[in-house]
Amino acid sequence: MKKILIIDDDPVVTAVYQQMLEREGFATEVASNGAQGLDRALSFEPNAVLLDLLMPTLNGFIVLKTIRAAFCGLPVIVITSACTAEFQEKALTAGASHVLDKSTASASEIISFLQIAINGVSSNRVTAFEQDEKSPRFS
Repeated sequence: MKKILIIDDDPVVTAVYQQMLEREGFATEVASNGAQGLDRALSFEPNAVLLDLLMPTLNGFIVLKTIRAAFCGLPVIVITSACTAEFQEKALTAGASHVLDKSTASASEIISFLQIAINGVSSNRVTAFEQDEKSPRFS
């Protein structure tokens, strides 16, 4: 069973993600801030991380850079409501596998990006922000 670590400070969002992922057959663990997320990454040994950027204690950018340094191959899907081009570029530069807009990403889109990241399918780091609505989301 593949394991997903959800790092987000919003308990409603994490509950929704956790239920959605567990229905799809993933084991999940939740961390409500960046420091807790790093601790959980070490103990839970996830196959991928679903990471919010704006959090207390350690923000998502610091968490992402730390995960990248400690677990260079661990896929990290950033899902954020701070969906500016600047945040997107900063997250990709810090090592995000994908960046998704929290307000528009569907459950199936999140699942698909996690499966792509876990299974090692090359995505050329295309983000959901860059995809045209008429083009296929995954190739």
